[in-house]
Amino acid sequence: MKDMTEKQAQAEAFRRWGATGTIKFRTSSANKIQRGRLARYCCTVSSCQMRSLYFVEGQGNTWREAFADARAR
Repeated sequence: MKDMTEKQAQAEAFRRWGATGTIKFRTSSANKIQRGRLARYCCTVSSCQMRSLYFVEGQGNTWREAFADARAR
C-alpha cells in the first residue's frame, strides 16, 4: 500500500480533528539535529496546536504509521 501524500495527510487530519488538525514533516537531516522522544520520526500528526506547544497524537516514519499510532492511543 502506498503512503499518503502530504496533501492527503492534511485532509485526513482535518477529517479526524476538524480545523485544528495539523501535520508536521521533518527531513532526516533535521531529525539528526533534534533530540528527544520525537527525534526518530519524520511524520507527526496532531489534534490541536495550543499556543507554542505542539500536541502530538501520532508519530511514525510514514503518514499511515502516524495515523495508525494516533488511532492506537
